[in-house]
Amino acid sequence: MMKKQAFQLSPQRYLKHCNLDEIDSSPADAPPCWVDIQNRERASLESVLESVGVHPLAIEACLDTTPASLLAVYGESLFIALPIKATWDAEERHFLWIICHPRIIITISEVDIPALLQIIERYSDGMRFHGDNTSAILYQILDHVIDEDMAFTLKTRDCIDRLEQLLDDASDDELLDKVLPLKRQLTRLAAVFEDQLYCVSSLQTIESESFSTTGLQEYFRDAFLHLEHASRVIGRQLAHLAAIEQQYQINLQSKTNNQLRLLTIISTIFLPLGLITGIYGMNFRYMPELAWHYAYGGILLLMLAIAGGFLWQFYRRGWFQ
Repeated sequence: MMKKQAFQLSPQRYLKHCNLDEIDSSPADAPPCWVDIQNRERASLESVLESVGVHPLAIEACLDTTPASLLAVYGESLFIALPIKATWDAEERHFLWIICHPRIIITISEVDIPALLQIIERYSDGMRFHGDNTSAILYQILDHVIDEDMAFTLKTRDCIDRLEQLLDDASDDELLDKVLPLKRQLTRLAAVFEDQLYCVSSLQTIESESFSTTGLQEYFRDAFLHLEHASRVIGRQLAHLAAIEQQYQINLQSKTNNQLRLLTIISTIFLPLGLITGIYGMNFRYMPELAWHYAYGGILLLMLAIAGGFLWQFYRRGWFQ
């Protein structure tokens, strides 16, 4: 079931609810409107987009079953397919489709997007847009999406800090179970940032009837810089996580070396002891020392002395540290 809600920009530049029919019948000089649609049910979506005069190519791009990051101008329609990360633990790649007209902006999604809900809540309750056109609404959409991105980078930073604390405390399996999923999340987040950066940077070079940065240049430049910063942060976090993973491998190798060292010590001690035991375990008739009254105790003392000597040498060389 397709869900849609429509808003109109008031003279004071805040959002007020309206009906989609009012938008269709409003005059050309009416205040700009915003229509938010959830669920890309083909027939219903196509009908709505056609009713507000969206270019056929933009409609086809919205209905594409294999979406990709895209920014294009089709007639009076500025079309943006913006990859987003709706929630931190989302595995699938989600998109926000935006169609910008001179007097109407349409957002289409398949999941709830917290950034859009925040805009509706804040700008229906007194907050004002920077302008009275669809470009100002588009800026706020991008700005809130980028703010969400920054929130995700803070969450990943906290996760990485906790992982670093686990390096010495957690078991190997526990740490590995946390590192690999976080690495996948960071990689997906980095890909989203790259595509968003492409879209926002391309917007600054577009001037058309459907979109203009006039009076909003500083705001769009600020959004671009914030997204650049988010991309750099996620890059540093990937490097930090790689360092943690490398340190984990070093710690694992160190544990393996310690185990091998222990096995080496045991083998080195028992090798001569095994040799002595083997010699006196042979069934030769003439072994004169076997007739000695103190032979058994003497051999045991010799074996203890050899073992003690090896242990002392290993201790002096720091093998037990």
